[in-house]
Amino acid sequence: MIWLLLFAATAIVATLPLLPAIIEWHRKTDVGPLFIDAQDAQDPAFLAHSFAAHLAEAIVKGQTRLGRSPIAVAPQGDDWPLSDRELRDASSHRVWHAFGDAELPFGVTFLAEVAARGVLRSAEGCMYRALWSGSTLHLAARTTVLRWAHGRVVEVGRGCRLAGRVSADECILVRGKSSFTMLHAPTLRFSSSRSSPFAVRPLSHSIFRLGLPDEVAWDSTACRGTAHGSLDVGGYRAWRGDLVCHADLFMGTGCNVHGSIKARGDIVVDAHCTLGGSLVCEGTISLAQGCEVRGSLISEVEIVLGEGCVIGHPDRPATVAAPSIRVAPGVVVHGTLWASESGRTHVRGEQLMGSEPAARSDDLQHAERVTA
Repeated sequence: MIWLLLFAATAIVATLPLLPAIIEWHRKTDVGPLFIDAQDAQDPAFLAHSFAAHLAEAIVKGQTRLGRSPIAVAPQGDDWPLSDRELRDASSHRVWHAFGDAELPFGVTFLAEVAARGVLRSAEGCMYRALWSGSTLHLAARTTVLRWAHGRVVEVGRGCRLAGRVSADECILVRGKSSFTMLHAPTLRFSSSRSSPFAVRPLSHSIFRLGLPDEVAWDSTACRGTAHGSLDVGGYRAWRGDLVCHADLFMGTGCNVHGSIKARGDIVVDAHCTLGGSLVCEGTISLAQGCEVRGSLISEVEIVLGEGCVIGHPDRPATVAAPSIRVAPGVVVHGTLWASESGRTHVRGEQLMGSEPAARSDDLQHAERVTA
């Protein structure tokens, strides 16, 4: 009898870890894919807009919590009503909101959302989970954003680490060296290291060589050229139509292309080229200074934007997406910059290729695990 009871107890203990699987096998409650909000997938600013709407609703209803986080009113001055524990830990887990402007205190980490209907200024060298401003959001030098930040206009100071999404209704201005993951706005401007704009003098049409090199097989019906090996287009060429290259593609100075380009290798574009379509490749896309691309840039490795490059158009937003993105001073992007692994700006004279400081460093990943 004792052996029977012992066997039964052992069987029960051995079966307990399998109980959830047995219940799921019997009821099948998880038969569909996980839900992903379509708006979140299509709109990088969706999290910010959703938070602002929920916070406004909570304030109107007089709620004291937003989800599991307490709601606190931020002061317009410097005297923040932090609790003794927040002062001791130099961090706050409360959701803060200001009815006007707000300036965040120095030396305090905010691990919940902070919102201001007016201008919101971060403190130099501090870390934040999420920031929202109904006006201008000033990210001071060496500010770290873990999840997202949004404003009508966002100004990014030197040395910021933007591990989450940063979006703006009008414009994002990035000054100096910073790292990023995703930037989204009608206009993204990276401050210039020169006093004069990157203007390109109009070239005489007589210097252009129309068409592509002879090694390109041209399909006049599809209006598309194909190169089966590496291709050096040369400089000052102009053509209308798409180009597919099965290896590396090099384009010389001043080319004018009314079409898109796709390559299985790298795409290297010399200075002051104009492309009316998109660039897509399996290797690296590198644009020299003063290039203008109306379409999107998609790379499976890296994208390097030289000084004064312009991507997209106010009426035609573009996407620049790659695991690694490097952006030089004076670059303007209309749309989205998305670096899935490492995105950063650099200064004149800095080596573009092969540098690896990432937006998501080990300390950022640790902070995200703590705040999840």
